[in-house]
Amino acid sequence: VRTMLEQVQSRIGYLEQVGLGYLTLDRTIRTLSGGEMQRVTLTSTLGSGLVNMLYVLDEPSVGLHPQDTDRLVSAVKRL
Repeated sequence: VRTMLEQVQSRIGYLEQVGLGYLTLDRTIRTLSGGEMQRVTLTSTLGSGLVNMLYVLDEPSVGLHPQDTDRLVSAVKRL
């Protein structure tokens, strides 16, 4: 059984993997761009372990620095 700390560290790791390591805990959802929101949702998916699912990502790299695009593609491939 994973501890709460391990779960939080895992989710933070997923945020880093999709290029959202710059987000802060005091940032509200309303201030996220569409691409950021999709990538946050992607981190939940990475941690859920669901299989046989279809995910449609509509421009998840919008607002993402070009050097982080490869990181996002790698995260999607791990799905």
